[in-house]
Amino acid sequence: MNRSPLSRAARIATLVVPSLVAWAVVLSSDGTARLLRAVGEALVPLWLVMIGALLVRLVEGVLGRRAAPGGSPLDHLDVLTATGRAVTWSGAVAVVAAVATGWASLAVVGMLGLGAVYVTVTWTALVAGGEEPWRGATVRRAIVPETAVEGDPLREEVRLSGVRIPSGYRLFARGDTGRLGAQSRYVVGAEAAGAEVLLESELGEAPRGEHELPPLSLWLGDVLGLCRTPIHHLGPTRYTALPRPGAVDGVRNLLGRGGDDAIAVETRRLPTEGSFRMREYVPGDDARRIHWVRSLAARQLVVRLPDEIPPAEPAVRLILDSQLVGAESLACKAPQELLDALVRIWLGVGRALAAAGVRVNLVAAVERGDAVVATERPLRQRSPGEALRLGARVRWQPSLPPAALLSRGREKQVIVSSRPRPVGDDAGDVLWIAVPEVVWTSPEPWPAERSPWRLPFPIGSAENRTGHRLAERRRALRARRDGALFNDLLCWTDWKALSGALVARPKDGRIALEVIP
Repeated sequence: MNRSPLSRAARIATLVVPSLVAWAVVLSSDGTARLLRAVGEALVPLWLVMIGALLVRLVEGVLGRRAAPGGSPLDHLDVLTATGRAVTWSGAVAVVAAVATGWASLAVVGMLGLGAVYVTVTWTALVAGGEEPWRGATVRRAIVPETAVEGDPLREEVRLSGVRIPSGYRLFARGDTGRLGAQSRYVVGAEAAGAEVLLESELGEAPRGEHELPPLSLWLGDVLGLCRTPIHHLGPTRYTALPRPGAVDGVRNLLGRGGDDAIAVETRRLPTEGSFRMREYVPGDDARRIHWVRSLAARQLVVRLPDEIPPAEPAVRLILDSQLVGAESLACKAPQELLDALVRIWLGVGRALAAAGVRVNLVAAVERGDAVVATERPLRQRSPGEALRLGARVRWQPSLPPAALLSRGREKQVIVSSRPRPVGDDAGDVLWIAVPEVVWTSPEPWPAERSPWRLPFPIGSAENRTGHRLAERRRALRARRDGALFNDLLCWTDWKALSGALVARPKDGRIALEVIP
């Protein structure tokens, strides 16, 4: 629903303007004494009662006793739906046409339409308006499972209890699901008034990230669909979808071609040295190396260190480049698709390196409060939960470039990025994994052409309204324009400058790392 002040003023004016126009035409015409008498004896009292009931609710809203949380006192006057506004204007037009043509049947139709709106609005203001239906109401909304893995099916559960639904009215609930797509919608009849109701809907596959969903929008509407009560916002929720690391081929290209990092040799020590090299247990250590006697004495787990070490124990800092200004404002889905692909490649490469015996530290820029900070986490092969949670927190950020995430140590550093760029001469041993945007995102489709003679949705659906269809077309056109802009922003053709780096491409459901010649 359009919540702009101008649209609200137009909706509220519909309660007054059509009726005044119709009555002015009746009063100014000759030979309509019977019609004037019918209007004066039937419609005018009903209209006055309706205005009085709405003014009472408005005064209560101004006094702050009955206003909907987060709403405005004017919400008590903004009660007509699109159907109610159409019936009001149609009734006024019918009365005017009856005066102009002398056709009495049109006057009857117009008066019935106006009278139905007056009675429904009055009854809504007196019975369903205010806070009475919502006293003691509780709304619990949950996304199941609360912690999922990217691509897992999600389900929404809404538990309503204590909501009073008057006879002749229905409870409507609408919720924004964010990246999951379409809004969730529910309707509860008056037979469930005061009871605990469980509403469920399937939401589709979980998108990566930590998501906070806004509260549900709830209101009461009459069965004729002419008016509704002010909207209440209840039941916010949140869920987390951990990234799903991709299976990576060609990760050995990151370690060089010598192969000496995989060769272990014996360490020459004195006879007493091997058994005394110990340290505290760290999640991910081999449980077979736990020294139980010393663990009991120290009251904490202690592990033996191996008596052989590789001559060149490799260590890699794996950096994720998530810097992009203005990505969150784009209406297309390509930015999120690309970021999800970057995180999957980043974690997949790290997991493949860890499986090859490499010590991997994951580095990314994540939000902490109002600031974006560089965060580094070791990737443990046996307990990757901490790394996955770090991947779920990654978003596009404007402030930290890859150069700010580099370390000045001697370890190898690998940057996973969709737009490789210079990081400075003092960065040390840095290798790029280029993720081309064009192969990891899907283009936005053109808006579907709709026939003017055929409705795209079932008869009676709100989506069939011309304004809604035009808004959807504008949204689709904007998404396609933003998609083209995003593609131009991340498109790079200077492959010669990346000679020796790696490029990540999808191949048979896996991620292939290939050396750029």
